[in-house]
Amino acid sequence: MSVSKIASSILAFVVAILFTGCGGYGTTSNPAAPRFAFVANSLSNTISTFTVDPQTGQLSPKSTVPTGGMNARSIAVEPSGRFLYVSNVDSNNISAFAIDANTGSLSMIGVPIPASSGPRLVVVGQAGKILYSVNQQANNITGFSISPDTGALTPLTGTVPTDTTPVALSFHPSGQFAYVVNFVSGDITIYRVTSSGALGLLGAQPAGANPASFSIHPSGKFAYVANLADDHVTTFSIDQTTGGLTPIPQSSPTGDGPISVTLDSQGRFAYVTNAIGGSLTIFTIDAATGVLTPGPTVPAGTAPGVLTLDSSRRFAYVANFGSDNVTLFNVDSTTGVLTPAGTPVSVGTGPVSVVLSR
Repeated sequence: MSVSKIASSILAFVVAILFTGCGGYGTTSNPAAPRFAFVANSLSNTISTFTVDPQTGQLSPKSTVPTGGMNARSIAVEPSGRFLYVSNVDSNNISAFAIDANTGSLSMIGVPIPASSGPRLVVVGQAGKILYSVNQQANNITGFSISPDTGALTPLTGTVPTDTTPVALSFHPSGQFAYVVNFVSGDITIYRVTSSGALGLLGAQPAGANPASFSIHPSGKFAYVANLADDHVTTFSIDQTTGGLTPIPQSSPTGDGPISVTLDSQGRFAYVTNAIGGSLTIFTIDAATGVLTPGPTVPAGTAPGVLTLDSSRRFAYVANFGSDNVTLFNVDSTTGVLTPAGTPVSVGTGPVSVVLSR
């Protein structure tokens, strides 16, 4: 891929990962409750809300809500499914919403709260008490406490340094470690997570060229990094005691411009979104070694962002930045293969991510 091609793609296609270990945590405690999907539209500064048909996975539009900020880039939902948060990169703030449990309607909580410079990604911590903001222009992480009653955010003191242009944050399943992808410096910074949720820097591990995402296997033993500039996925083993990363030698080529890796909840398949190529590459995962075996590559929309799997592992959703829609796929439980289902659903302008919640 040429340097000019990379430069023209960074702002439009490198989106922050919200799922599979680095996004908001939804609740699945009540199977009878209505299910909702929320789409962040970065160019129209809105959130599109849908109900989800549990039998077919189809999305039915409910409403479109302004975020109150500029350049909405990611959505996080806290564990109870009552509150939703949106990062607004260009207005340097975060919007908070209450979710109606029966309709999925969103009501803004107060006004957007100031964040650091360029909040690319928001992530709800595993205990559901802290919202972390990954700030790509400030090169740091800041935190906010979440009110369990109102969902309101209160800034926490201090910042956590990263390397250059952080774009993704993932927590280890043990809750002991966190990993930040630094797009320009081309590395992963590693942190120990204290019982209070504070992050302590442990070190850094080089990744591929322009890493854009970091996804951790459900076993906690392996991690996968999508490298936009060299069209590859890098695989690491994770030291369960220190959190350290060791590269696993293998060649895992993808399509053009990979920006995210989504793993199914059983750790059997990996789905790579190729933003520039407009496609999805499917891999099977060796549970013992973490090694990826390539499968088919299937078309998506124009400039697809993060692929989101539903909790049943039957359906997958992809927000397509360039075609302003969401594509639904049926997932083969045996092979992991994706089959397009129905007609892509129109959303706002520049959709970058889909979050499912109850």
